Amino acid sequence: MNNTFEWNVLVALFKATQEQQGMLIGQTQREAKMIFNRWMSEGDRLLKLIEQLSDEEALEELTSTIEDTIHELRKQCTK
Repeated sequence: MNNTFEWNVLVALFKATQEQQGMLIGQTQREAKMIFNRWMSEGDRLLKLIEQLSDEEALEELTSTIEDTIHELRKQCTK
């Protein structure tokens, strides 16, 4: 298995998680929100390190695919 691909998947999933965070504004409880914010902060630090080693174009394509898939799932679940 291609190690670069696996890192790109991890980063793309995290980027999609950041996007998803915007959908939950005002929806989480205080303690969960504090833990989630700490996790996002540490994830941002990791993301910066990994992005330096990643193929930016491949990463953006993979992130876009994940976000498009989530959007389609959201549409299906709200029918």
